[in-house]
Amino acid sequence: MTFFRSYLFFIAAAVLCCTDASAQKPPRLVVVVSFDQYRGDYPTSFSRFVGSRGFARMQKDGATFSQCYYEHASNLTGPGHASLLTGCYPSHTGIVGNDFCDIRTDECVYCVADADGAVSATQLEMPTVGDKLRERDPRSKVVGVSLKDRAAILMCGKGASTCVWFDDASGTWTTSQAFPRPTWLTSLNKEVSCTTYSKRQWTMQIPASLDPAYDSVRAEGAFAGGDNAFPHDVLPATSKDFVASVMLSPFSMDMVFDAASMALKKERLGKDGSPDLLCVGVSTTDYVGHVFGPDSREVQELYVRADKRIERFIDELDQRVGRANYVLIITSDHGVAPIPEVIRDLPQQQGARIDAGRVMRKEIRAIVDSVLTLRFGPPRTSSYVRAIHAPSLYLNDTAVSALNRAEVLATSVGALRKHPGLGIVTTRDTLALGDCPDGTDEATCRYLRNSFHAARTGDIVLYPKRYWVFGTNTATHGTPHDYDRYVPMMLLGGRIKPQRSKEMVAPVDIAPTIAAWFGLSIGPVDGSPYHSNNTKLNRDHWISARRLRAITIFWTSLVPSPMVRSFESRQYFSTGYSFT
Repeated sequence: MTFFRSYLFFIAAAVLCCTDASAQKPPRLVVVVSFDQYRGDYPTSFSRFVGSRGFARMQKDGATFSQCYYEHASNLTGPGHASLLTGCYPSHTGIVGNDFCDIRTDECVYCVADADGAVSATQLEMPTVGDKLRERDPRSKVVGVSLKDRAAILMCGKGASTCVWFDDASGTWTTSQAFPRPTWLTSLNKEVSCTTYSKRQWTMQIPASLDPAYDSVRAEGAFAGGDNAFPHDVLPATSKDFVASVMLSPFSMDMVFDAASMALKKERLGKDGSPDLLCVGVSTTDYVGHVFGPDSREVQELYVRADKRIERFIDELDQRVGRANYVLIITSDHGVAPIPEVIRDLPQQQGARIDAGRVMRKEIRAIVDSVLTLRFGPPRTSSYVRAIHAPSLYLNDTAVSALNRAEVLATSVGALRKHPGLGIVTTRDTLALGDCPDGTDEATCRYLRNSFHAARTGDIVLYPKRYWVFGTNTATHGTPHDYDRYVPMMLLGGRIKPQRSKEMVAPVDIAPTIAAWFGLSIGPVDGSPYHSNNTKLNRDHWISARRLRAITIFWTSLVPSPMVRSFESRQYFSTGYSFT
């Protein structure tokens, strides 16, 4: 289906959706909460740990979609949050990674960097539903709150009325010149300060009778200033790693929800005739997942704390706005892969070994430099490679401009395909033609196309094989594999009918659905809206649920939970604190 036909379909779908919902008044407030790196199996896997009034209430009183997958390949924080409220994949948003190079400007940039050296949504090439809402009615408020600037900014868009995030360098909440400065920012920094948590302790709450994961597992990273075993002590406020220790604790999640609560009150969201949108990015889950891994006791304990915060948040929304007047949506920007060192040795007792490992950027650069130097001689600059921002490798134009481009690419790709951990190695030229890399199935090819942007995708595109990851983080994400694309989807509110659905949905469906509720036309998008009965309108370019399930084998079906029982060694893979 062409993009133009998709646009026509969306207009028809939006009309049908609005007609179907015409008997119901639009919500006064829509709240989207993105738990960064919350994989789609967590609500089921961790259900025994939580109470009845948090995530369980979302599932009981609202709609839950257990089969929610991104259909793009570059499952990172920037691309995921850009997709959530534009309804578009990176091919249209232009956010192909957290960092990327743009051949139009000849610059490599952070995904929310702007020309003035500040941060903004300048790099985002599609409007968000919040942008369209404010364009129609400037009295509507679009508010973003997150620890990560890119999460808040890319969900809100260019026209946010308020957008704040936590600056870990200064240890304060902040905004930029791209957005109006909220009158309550000073109060926020006074009342929701990280210094509150100096020397606080994160302890375990899950009883042993509920069979949680072992606390200390080989290959885990370490808490800032500590080790990989509970309890975890937040450092004194005078320590250079103090802020990192708060970010790695549930206390930073408390800070985000406290900030969201202040925004709800100070901005009087949902209190007048103009509908409002609140975007909340919970980054703590990503920080903890990167350091300890998805099957760690830390992630389980954090989910228990998240459940309590969602319980309090629902109660507050019920009190301030009223259940009939708001819709709360919980999802995520991406999933996460298992720790390679753990899953690789998991079936060892059966004499088997899973192919898993790490792909290091320095290896990739060395391979390209080696084969091109052998073929063409030393580069005129220090390297043939300009930058590697996974999944993109950008060649140094100065070094290759006088060479035969086709031969440079063929030589580089041929060498990279021999790396034991790379599953997909292709070129921007191949993707620009709409061709599939050799050996790529139809679904994966679609995910690659949805992540391709002609001006921002690298000269060479590479993704790790299943269970292989880029870099040194204990656990990470960023691939087209199902564990990275799989996220939760829960909706609660006055217009949402209780339902547990196995229908295939995607996070890009959120924006057109909100647009339909608000009566907005948001233009061509990749997602499609839901009827008021929570079912999604069919799109002829969507793969059928049966077919997708046939080609998708989620890794936890292979590895029963908890998977880490045999690994009690206190050795761990040191990560530093590099979060994506």
